[in-house]
Amino acid sequence: MAGSPEVAVRPAVAADAAAVARIHHRGWTESYRGLVPHAHLEGLSYDACLARWQAGIQGATRMLVADVGSAVVGFVTFGPSADADARAAGEVWDLWVLPEERSRGIGAALLQAGLVELATSYRAGLVWVLEGNARGRAFYERHGGVRDGVSRTQLVAGGTMADVRYLFDLRGVPSVGQ
Repeated sequence: MAGSPEVAVRPAVAADAAAVARIHHRGWTESYRGLVPHAHLEGLSYDACLARWQAGIQGATRMLVADVGSAVVGFVTFGPSADADARAAGEVWDLWVLPEERSRGIGAALLQAGLVELATSYRAGLVWVLEGNARGRAFYERHGGVRDGVSRTQLVAGGTMADVRYLFDLRGVPSVGQ
């Protein structure tokens, strides 16, 4: 892609927590306006995001970050699925890229790296996407995700959020190091 940045995807370290929290907070509060109840978005704080990621990066969360130059501009988290009907699958839990860095291949690089990691332990992967997130749904479809017809509704402050699930066949994804 002409003009695409040089992206380096690497494991997250504790020092990345503030950048990851900023990306996560901005992603929710800017990208989901009009898709998620206003009261829920207003209740999200940067400080809560920071505390979550400080604990997560230092804990068991599997996370990769994308660097452009010396700046963290995106991240992906992944691990085992908690879905009762998909316990043998891996799951992409979060994938966020700074709004100003989108459509430059960074999300694709993060997704591919996360799927490669999941393929070392699972034959299938899944991701939940906000039903009204047309951009996100199109992204996962372009990268091989297939909607499986499963959906869920979550109660949040001010209303509900509806998600749809996409599956990825990981059997053809190369192992790490191939």
